[in-house]
Amino acid sequence: MKRSLPLTVLASGLFSLPVLAEPHPGQELHASANCMKCHASQPYDPVKTPTYEKLVKAVAFCNNNLNTGMFEDEVEQLADYLNQEYYKHPKP
Repeated sequence: MKRSLPLTVLASGLFSLPVLAEPHPGQELHASANCMKCHASQPYDPVKTPTYEKLVKAVAFCNNNLNTGMFEDEVEQLADYLNQEYYKHPKP
């Protein structure tokens, strides 16, 4: 019993480490689409995207105009990542 308790505590601690969590799929899209190339001067401006719906539309606008090649679900993943990390808009 004495040996199993430290192992149990150690094992439960490993599963709670945030480092082991998979990154949000939108995080990689954000990096690969080079969003900061255009948005570096005013990143994550909530005035231009006051709602989650407008954030999705803004991401779709950039995707279409810059030919980043993202599919619709990837646009939504990127918008979800931006919202989760920076904007904090309530989702519909």
